[in-house]
Parts: sequence; structure tokens; C-alpha cells
Amino acid sequence: MKTMVLTQATVAQFEESTMTTKVNNFKKAAKKFFKAVYRILIVTSPVYPQYVESLQRKS
Repeated sequence: MKTMVLTQATVAQFEESTMTTKVNNFKKAAKKFFKAVYRILIVTSPVYPQYVESLQRKS
């Protein structure tokens, strides 16, 4: 069985690698979120002018 010697350098390297992973995961999640919002806006944007017109007709 291997033993790992914990030094400040190994801890810093581990923290850096986990932080990089977290940042990459956040970037992927943000990208998915903005794609979804963009798709929703594209779908609803043709309908929005008709919705506004119907509100103006009701008033």
C-alpha cells in the first residue's frame, strides 16, 4: 500500500485541481443555462408582439 506524504505543495496542488474542476463544471452549467434561456426567448419572441397587441385591444 502506498502512503502519501502531505506537504503544503501537495495540498495546494490538490486544491488547485479541485478548484479547476469546479470552475469547469460551473462554466458548463452556466453555458447550458444560457442556452436554455436563449431557446425559451427564441420560442416566445414571435408570440410576444401578438400578446402585447391582444392586451392593447382589451384595454
